[in-house]
Amino acid sequence: MKQKKRHQSSSQTKSKQAHSGASDLSSRAVAVKIVQDCIESGQSLSNLLPRYLEPLKLEARPLAQEISFGVLRWYYRLNPLLASMLSKPLRGKKKSIHYLLLAGLYQLIYLDKVDYAIVDETVNACDELQQSWAKGLVNAILRRFLREKDSLIAELDKSYASRFAYPDWLINAIKNSWKKSIAPSNIMSLDEILTAGNQRPPMTLRINQQFDLSDYLQRLAASDIAFSSMDSDAYHRHTVILDKPIAVDKLPLFAEGGVSVQDAAPQLAAQLLSPQPGDRILDACAAPGGKTMHLFEQQALLSEVVALDVSQERLSRVSENSQRLKVPAEKLRLISGDASQQDWWDGEMFERILLDAPCSATGVIRRHPDIKVLRREEDIAALVLLQGQILRNLWSMLKPGGVLLYATCSILRDENDRQIQAFLAQQDDASEINIIADWGYAMPVGRQILPDSQRVENNDVESQNMDGFYYALLSKQAEK
Repeated sequence: MKQKKRHQSSSQTKSKQAHSGASDLSSRAVAVKIVQDCIESGQSLSNLLPRYLEPLKLEARPLAQEISFGVLRWYYRLNPLLASMLSKPLRGKKKSIHYLLLAGLYQLIYLDKVDYAIVDETVNACDELQQSWAKGLVNAILRRFLREKDSLIAELDKSYASRFAYPDWLINAIKNSWKKSIAPSNIMSLDEILTAGNQRPPMTLRINQQFDLSDYLQRLAASDIAFSSMDSDAYHRHTVILDKPIAVDKLPLFAEGGVSVQDAAPQLAAQLLSPQPGDRILDACAAPGGKTMHLFEQQALLSEVVALDVSQERLSRVSENSQRLKVPAEKLRLISGDASQQDWWDGEMFERILLDAPCSATGVIRRHPDIKVLRREEDIAALVLLQGQILRNLWSMLKPGGVLLYATCSILRDENDRQIQAFLAQQDDASEINIIADWGYAMPVGRQILPDSQRVENNDVESQNMDGFYYALLSKQAEK
């Protein structure tokens, strides 16, 4: 889901100026700049990475990305660790050294590289950041950590927030959503939920249903691309998980539209909506278009899909995907507009609506660890209000007898089943269509997937390795 943007025009201007010299910097120095820009300007990794990594040499990009993701994933663990070793905070122009030290600590703890090489390269990055004065400090801090590693980490782990690297408010929000007294009996523990959010996500593929599945799997095997199939799950017959991530241009038939990269959880949307021949469908908050394209794969005889998104820039991704998957241009209409308003609507009703609502994105933290530092506690109430406004607005565009699928990539119940319960209590012509499935957890309304959630079948537990998602399927009363 899209993350809430914080307006920091001066910081963004500075970051754009900084990118021009990125090709002259090492992976570590670029990673420091990415992390600092993310935290101080409030921009997401999705926005920052392309601009910072593009000038870098190809061989330097993986490490810069690894450190950027890693520092943000473990920020609430690394930051207090560093604070315990600094006599005073690094402020102002010296703040880049703070982030450089975080990068050094991340590498020493989490990367399988030689310690002395990490220390040396981190010290050398001081020159690149124009902070040569800090070489002695950086060397001293990192070497102290190596000497006192066990005792420093033992002290750090006394704090629950530091141990799991989440802000306190988010831990409390997740805990309040999944208390044993109000949650399904087989729910994951809080420790398990937080741990799952810190895991590296898999690279999951959706095989285009218009292509022969067995042929595609043979192509993967012939290309020595190791994978596991989810074909035992009725909802995921065209889903495979790669053993190791690879560049998309290495995937067979990617350019021809034979395969798309999409987590297994959002792959459920098109199937749950079950598009029928002749349907006119609204895909609200559609960018980057993975679910939009899946609708056409599910049903080639659609009348029209209106892909709506507030961002014209993000809509360009939908257009790119539609061209790759060869979706007929006359069947896809791209509209930049606000889903909570009606000024973009032509007045023609929809048989089906997919609402992938703006949310906290707490279910995809493993893919977007910057959510931990970008999201704020006060964002949640504002998002819940916005979700309700969009839901009520789009409901008025749904034909009687039509179906709306509400989805979020959140694991907070205020955004999910509680949101839908409140809507059903207010909307006389709305009723739930029960989702019968072996994935996720049955909630009072809809089904909830927790990140890397487990499914329970005949007392056997099998990992599904999915992002956190929520789905509720609603029908509108037909006219009498």
